[in-house]
Amino acid sequence: MLIGELAETQVWLAAPQVVERGEELEESVQVVRYAPTVVTAEVAGGAAHVELRVVDGSLTWFCTCGEGRRGVFCAHCVATTLARRRLLVQSACRRTDR
Repeated sequence: MLIGELAETQVWLAAPQVVERGEELEESVQVVRYAPTVVTAEVAGGAAHVELRVVDGSLTWFCTCGEGRRGVFCAHCVATTLARRRLLVQSACRRTDR
């Protein structure tokens, strides 16, 4: 399973206020690495570092914020997932524009 499917599921499971905050933070996400099984990003000018990774078919995540260090799929993880989705859509649009 690819990272997108697993991360999107976590967004659906997150509390509404976490998703709302993630949506607010999405524009501040700087994706550092993007591959089928890993995404790393800096959020809010480096205030948080996020890593989403598929390991043995399951999603693992880490964020440097307090919630993330406790293992919560935090607003920074949500924002990174949304930014990954946006990059995927932009990439698909570029391919169809050719």
